[in-house]
Amino acid sequence: MLSSSRDVMKRLLIVLIPALLFTSCRTNPPITPENRISGKIFLKVNFNFVPQSRIINKVVLLEDFANVSCQPCVGSNLFIKSLTREVYGPEKLVAVKYHTFFPGPNDPLYTANKPLYDSKISFYNVFFAPTTIIDGLERPDTSALGQKIDTRLTTAPPFEIIVTDTFISGSYYIDVRVNSLSTIDLTNLMLEAAVIEEEIEFDNAPGSNGETKFYDVARKILPQIDGLSLADVQQSGSNIMDIEDDLLESWQTNKLNVVVFIQNKLSKEVLQAGTVLK
Repeated sequence: MLSSSRDVMKRLLIVLIPALLFTSCRTNPPITPENRISGKIFLKVNFNFVPQSRIINKVVLLEDFANVSCQPCVGSNLFIKSLTREVYGPEKLVAVKYHTFFPGPNDPLYTANKPLYDSKISFYNVFFAPTTIIDGLERPDTSALGQKIDTRLTTAPPFEIIVTDTFISGSYYIDVRVNSLSTIDLTNLMLEAAVIEEEIEFDNAPGSNGETKFYDVARKILPQIDGLSLADVQQSGSNIMDIEDDLLESWQTNKLNVVVFIQNKLSKEVLQAGTVLK
């Protein structure tokens, strides 16, 4: 019964939202947040070679490019929020949002994190907002999003990703366990841990589209913008990697989460994703 209700909701959302996504964009310079360091992030990645025959479910990664002065982004953001929170849930679908310098060049989320966002814009050759990418491969319009997600959910992932986190004495501790389920060429694979803020709210709209709430915004990619190369990981036993970075004062610690994914940097395919289930 629950599955049936979700299917109905999915169909309704896919029909109703697209009409909101194709209006013009204007610009309006907003305010840039500050970036003072308030603590540390400690990331531990435990990569294990655990060949087994048990079934592991695919978790799909949705990456979205948006801007505070992009009118179509209003409907797109709400639609993606409904997919991640209501239709699929984090056991099946996770989202990471990147902000752009177009159409509004002074988007405060973009200006606070230009190197990260510029890197992602270049990597995917994004030219307009909103642009939504499924598992690094598909760029469907809103009406086809559900279908593309469902198709990717049927693929068999070569990895299992388990993520946990906790705050201790003002520092953010993230533990990632990756189980490699079969022998696979790791040469071009990168692991990225995206620290996201699940909800950011402004008192006044920072751009011209009227939005004050933004969801699943990428704040940092660990251990670096390009991620962690798996090329040198030994496919036997356990490989443990420890990474340390800064926690910024402007982030709401009670809204932080982390989305971890493994991606082939040549094909851009995301083989598996995972997040902290809260």
